[in-house]
Amino acid sequence: MSDNLEKNSLETDLEKRGADKTDVNAGDVSAVEIDAFEQNKESSDYQEFRTLGWWQVTALLLAETLALGVLSFPKLASEIGVGPTIIATIGLAFLAWVTGYILVDFKVNHPSVMSFADAGQVIGGPIFKWVLLVGILVNSVFIAASHVNSGGTALSEMSSNARCSVLLGFCMALLGFVFTIPRKYEHTAYASFASCVSIFTACLITIIACGVTRDSWGDSNGEVTWKAFNNPGLAGVINSFTEIVFAYGGHAFIFSATAEMKNPNDFKKSLAVVQIISTAFYITIGVGVYILVGDANVVSPALSIPSHKIETIAYAIAMISIIVAGVIPALNGLKQLWLELFRGKPMLTSNSWKANALWIFMAFITWMLGFLLSQLIPFFSSLLSIISSLTTVWFTYGLSGVIWLADNKKYSYRSPSGWFGNTKKSSMALLSIFIVLMATVITPLGIYSAVESIKEGYREGSYRHPFACRAN
Repeated sequence: MSDNLEKNSLETDLEKRGADKTDVNAGDVSAVEIDAFEQNKESSDYQEFRTLGWWQVTALLLAETLALGVLSFPKLASEIGVGPTIIATIGLAFLAWVTGYILVDFKVNHPSVMSFADAGQVIGGPIFKWVLLVGILVNSVFIAASHVNSGGTALSEMSSNARCSVLLGFCMALLGFVFTIPRKYEHTAYASFASCVSIFTACLITIIACGVTRDSWGDSNGEVTWKAFNNPGLAGVINSFTEIVFAYGGHAFIFSATAEMKNPNDFKKSLAVVQIISTAFYITIGVGVYILVGDANVVSPALSIPSHKIETIAYAIAMISIIVAGVIPALNGLKQLWLELFRGKPMLTSNSWKANALWIFMAFITWMLGFLLSQLIPFFSSLLSIISSLTTVWFTYGLSGVIWLADNKKYSYRSPSGWFGNTKKSSMALLSIFIVLMATVITPLGIYSAVESIKEGYREGSYRHPFACRAN
C-alpha cells in the first residue's frame, strides 16, 4: 500500500510540473521516466531546449541526408546501371523510413532516452551504452573531417588549385566550428533551410548545364552511351550498395533531435517528408545526369562534370550545404557527450558563461580533430568508409532492429505476447531480424571494399603525403 501511495504521489507531482513520463518495465515494478531537461527545470539559469517544431527538424534532417551523398549518385548509376540504382535507392529509403519510425516510437515510449547511449542502456546495460556513445563520437568526428576534406577540395577546384588545400581545409574547419557554437538545434535549423536550397540549386544548375550541352557529351558518332544494368564485380557492387546506405545515414541524429522537440512524435512527419524528397532527388540527379553525359564523362562529385565556370558557380552555391551538413553530426556528437557529462546537473541546461565557454572549447576540439584526421591519413576516404560500415550502417539500420526486438520480447512490459503475438508484430519481428542480418552482412563487406581500395591506392601510388598542398 505504501509503495502505491508513493508511486501515485510521484506521478501527481510530475503531472503538476508537466513532465514527460511513461511506465516502463523494471522487474515487476512500473517506474516513471523523466526527461533530463525536465529534471533541471527548477535551476536558476535554466534555458529551454525543447523548442523544435517538425518543420525545423525536417530542414535539419534533409540538410544532413542530402548533404554530399547526392553528388556521388551519377557515378554510382554508371557503376551498377540505372535499374539497380533506382531499385536499391527506393528499397533502402523504405527501410530507412521503417527504422526511423522504430527509433521515434522507442523515444516516445521512453521519454528519458535522449541519445543512442541512453537507448543502449535501456536495451543492453552500461557496456552497450558506452559502445554506442563511442560509436556516435567517432562517427561525428569523422563526418566533420569528411566535410573539412570535401570543403577544402571544393575550394581548391574553384580556385583551380591556386591555393594550398591544407590551408583551405583549415578554413573549412574554422567555419564548421563557428556554426557549431550555438548549442540549440533551433539555431542550426535556420541555416539548414539555406543548406537545402543551396544543394538543390547547385544540383539543378549541374543537370541543366549537362542537358544544354548534351551534344558535347557524345562519342565520335555523337552517341551518349549509358547502361540500364551493369556488373562491376563484387567489390564494385558492394561499394555502390554501401554508398546508397550511407546516403540515408542521418538516423544517428534522431534521439538527439527528438529530445529537443516540443512533440517528439512529430518527428515521424519530418521523416516521411525527408524520405520522399531525398529519394526523388537522388534518383532524378543520379539517373538524370548519368543518362545525359554517359559512361565516358560521369565523375564524382557530379558538380565537376560541367565546364569549369559552371563547376565554380555550383560549388560556390553548394558551399553552404557542405558546411551545414558537417555541423549537424558534429553537434549531435557534442550534445550526446554533453548529456553524459552533465545529466542531473545544472550545467546540462545552463546558459552561464562557464557552460558556454566549455561548449565552445569542446566544439573547437571536435573540428580541429576533424581537420587533423582529414590531413594526416592519406587514405582518409577509404577509412571513412570503414568507419561508416561500423557505425552508420548500424545507427541507420541494424540498431533499429535490435531495439525493436529488445523492446518487444516476450513477457516485456511493452509486448507481453512477444514478437509473434499478432500479425503486425510478426511482420515487424521478421523485418527487424532481416534488418539486423542485413547490417551484419553489409559491415564486413563494406570493410572489405574499403580495404581493397586502400591496397589499390598504394599499388598505384595515388596517396599523397600528410599535409601536402595540392596547388599550382
